[in-house]
Amino acid sequence: MAAQSLYRKWRSQTFDELVGQEHVVQTLRNAVIEGRVAHAYLFTGPRGVGKTTMARLLAKAVNCLATDPASRPCGSCASCVAIAEGRAVDVIEMDAASHTSVEDAREIIERVQFRPAEGRAKVYVIDECHQLSAAAFNALLKTLEEPPDHAIFILATTEVHKVPATILSRCQRFTFTRHGVAATAEHLRRIAAAEGLELAEGVPEAIARAATGSMRDALGVLEQLASFASGPITLDQVHSLLGMTAAAEVQALVEALLDGDAGAALRAVNGVAEQGADIRQFTRDLVERLRSLLLLLASGDHGLADIGADELRLMEGWAARADVPRLLAWVRIFSALDFQLRTTPYGHLPLELAVVEALVTEPQATASGEVARPAPRPAPVPSRPTPSRPTPSRPAAHPVVSPPPPRVEAPEAVASEQAQLGAAAPEPEPFVATAPVSTAAPEPPPPVARSADAAAANADFTVLERVIDSWELIKRDVRPLKRTIEALLKDVRPIDVEGNTIVLLAASTFHKTNIEQPQNREIVEAVIKKHLGAAYAIRCTIEAKTEARDLRGQIREARKDALVRAAMNIFDAHIVDIEPEE
Repeated sequence: MAAQSLYRKWRSQTFDELVGQEHVVQTLRNAVIEGRVAHAYLFTGPRGVGKTTMARLLAKAVNCLATDPASRPCGSCASCVAIAEGRAVDVIEMDAASHTSVEDAREIIERVQFRPAEGRAKVYVIDECHQLSAAAFNALLKTLEEPPDHAIFILATTEVHKVPATILSRCQRFTFTRHGVAATAEHLRRIAAAEGLELAEGVPEAIARAATGSMRDALGVLEQLASFASGPITLDQVHSLLGMTAAAEVQALVEALLDGDAGAALRAVNGVAEQGADIRQFTRDLVERLRSLLLLLASGDHGLADIGADELRLMEGWAARADVPRLLAWVRIFSALDFQLRTTPYGHLPLELAVVEALVTEPQATASGEVARPAPRPAPVPSRPTPSRPTPSRPAAHPVVSPPPPRVEAPEAVASEQAQLGAAAPEPEPFVATAPVSTAAPEPPPPVARSADAAAANADFTVLERVIDSWELIKRDVRPLKRTIEALLKDVRPIDVEGNTIVLLAASTFHKTNIEQPQNREIVEAVIKKHLGAAYAIRCTIEAKTEARDLRGQIREARKDALVRAAMNIFDAHIVDIEPEE
């Protein structure tokens, strides 16, 4: 006979034993005491947070034989024991993943009319109810709205957005939240003590962080470690078993960021890569640590930062060396890496670039108190021209990359500063990545119209890059709406953006004609709006446009160059003009 899993063995049997979800416990306990239990409930929330456990507790409470309603469920009467052991005929648990059809729903409707065989109420628990078909949901509507007096429906789901609004309106909805690191760690310590397991310092917190708020996952990891280790369970065993990034490596990178030491930061990243660890998980751990530090520094609330006792002293030491603007910039930089690390062919290069970007830029606070995007440090100016040397052939034009304009202060502030300093300091010139120094006379600045064209082209191509990056996700999200459109989009790709119109290159006239049908075009445009956050029309063509050699075409070609793209990303810059080759 197989051993019982820890999460089943230690499943809460009464309301008092349940960890977390106090808002749900208090509401349902009062409903049981006052005899106001509803006929239909909907429990939503992530996996492993107690939805099914709460459904069983409610089923126990309405059928408990205890005389005092305040003590229900007692967990010891015949009815509670039968439900806990899964042999109560009046509590029917159904997995919607394997009972999705309308026939399954009709079977429920037929059986619900019969009165309970033993208890006071017949309880139907439908887990992962979002997987029911539309026909099954429609069949249940009338029964959910007006069930027999002896029937209670409890629906549970992790994807509430897939449940029809007609179902939501007929149920009392309760949202279950993730368990915090501190609460999960404390529960793991209690269970480990009862099971005779010895946990080294920091092990419960490490397991809790790996479980990401799921108590069931945390208990599963603890059970796995109990089989893996002989003797006390150590942090090294946790990291080895789960393939997690060692906390020391994340701490080393955070220390290097706070010290401004680029060498130490890059050594930490490369050390993780050489160990064969998951770079994406390492980045997530880094973001989580920076987030906790940001919340601690901004609020001073240890509970909001969700850190355990083992990290409190370390975080307080970091908080004394950190500041909110820098942490904001770092969290934004590193949290945007997950997609790049998943799709890049260059290994951990995006993380290295992000580390350098975080260290070579300085956050700026605006007059309104908001933190602007990092501004680049000025590039060093050589004291004398470098000697000429042979160079390989280059394109006929060089992009002129310029950062955003500097912040303009109010005249009163400038006058006050000049009065204090005695003389106005010259403003630094903007950074310009251009062709090598030439002795020819400088050309006059481009006209306003050319600058406007460059700005418009940069904006269009920025949108195009976002569309290209999201194209696979766009096709995926079109599939549930209409599969034929997804099949058509497999032979279509975005090639240009013209203002508010996205140009798609279709493989044939058949693809072009079908995608541009009004109902199909509306579906694609709606999904694009979801991913880009703005409305764009689509237009199909079956021939790629010949690359124009005007300013727009030149900017498009320049943005394809890897070095130009790296400069634009690091300095948060854009192309303002294309200089001809001398």
